[in-house]
Amino acid sequence: MKPSLCLTILALATFACGDPQSPNGRSPALEATVRDSADIRIVENSRPPSESRLDWRVGTEPEVSIGAREGEGPYMLHRAGEAFLLSDGRIVVANMGSHELRVFDASGIHVATWGRRGEGPGEFNPLLQVHRWRGDSLLALYSPANHLSVLDSEGNFGRTFTLARDDSFFRVEAALPVGAIVSSDWLPRNLDDGLVRPEDTYRVKDAEGDELSLLGSFPGTEWFNFWDGTRGWGAEIPHAHRISTFAWDGLVAIAPNDTYEIRVFGLDGTLKRIVRRDHDLVASTAAHMDAEIEDRVARIPEEERADRGRELREDLQQMPLPETFPAFAAATADLVDHLWVREYELPGEGGTNPVWTVFNPEGRVLGFVETPAGLDIYEIGEDYILGLATDDLGVEYIQVWALERSG
Repeated sequence: MKPSLCLTILALATFACGDPQSPNGRSPALEATVRDSADIRIVENSRPPSESRLDWRVGTEPEVSIGAREGEGPYMLHRAGEAFLLSDGRIVVANMGSHELRVFDASGIHVATWGRRGEGPGEFNPLLQVHRWRGDSLLALYSPANHLSVLDSEGNFGRTFTLARDDSFFRVEAALPVGAIVSSDWLPRNLDDGLVRPEDTYRVKDAEGDELSLLGSFPGTEWFNFWDGTRGWGAEIPHAHRISTFAWDGLVAIAPNDTYEIRVFGLDGTLKRIVRRDHDLVASTAAHMDAEIEDRVARIPEEERADRGRELREDLQQMPLPETFPAFAAATADLVDHLWVREYELPGEGGTNPVWTVFNPEGRVLGFVETPAGLDIYEIGEDYILGLATDDLGVEYIQVWALERSG
């Protein structure tokens, strides 16, 4: 994709040029401390100044927007759970609502549909996940048999295999370009009353589904169960901690957001790298819960707010917040191996545009970048950002925004 000429600097401030004798032009204030410990590279970064932004530019509007409130079927998206930009510019959208992969050309015109709900080769029952894999191939997970199908860049069905060797269930967390797969074990939720936090176990599998290594277990998402004798429910607590898992530079990154730390493993399960950034954890308070309730009530349509708002308040008042808020919202790597970590927004303090700390492929902090408001990012390429936007009627749009990197 070629960036358009219509670009804007989403944030006006830029970093100082730094020491002119520095080979990488970095500001001394942003220099990282790098050390090796027992064959593990540890990169410690300071937090960039709050007002500073990288001089990277994002388009003022999407270059491509796929979706419509009314019209032909392929453009009417429902649960567009993932999307990818292939090397020839085509855009593949995983439309989970119809169990299809819909293909659009570089301008957003529908050109093909791959798969459908069914039991045959290349069909899904139902489609649950789709990942970019080796080259331009795609890896699709569907159930109830926990099968994975491999499709080539033209949608041709290749083969089916499974990661399970017994009655266990799993999720595919990441697919690496070398053909390895990172999975997490799926366990039934603990139904005891109150706050529970199960551990999630991660494994590396090869292209046939056989286990290569065990990466370990990490604290998962906080879950709250409630039963008052007449009704019961279970839900994630507000501002629950999460784990980001993704491929980074041919390795596997696992990042629980309890602290600002990304751990990077080799395919053999050995810890290779730890990347940290300064961050002060924020303890939750009753005022935070009040702000959270008001934030959620405000998102209810005004004509429904009186009835639904009262019930929402009652439910949320039964639930706790975590002791401390997550250190970051999400982490991922782009297709040129930069690390992106999204800043966490506290209740009542959400900004207009999401802010990300960007690190170079070695894990050294570069600075902050803002991305378009309301865009759920699926993929970041060298010169584009691809994601999902939803309008005020709930209509979904897959959008491609130009990204111009400088420096």
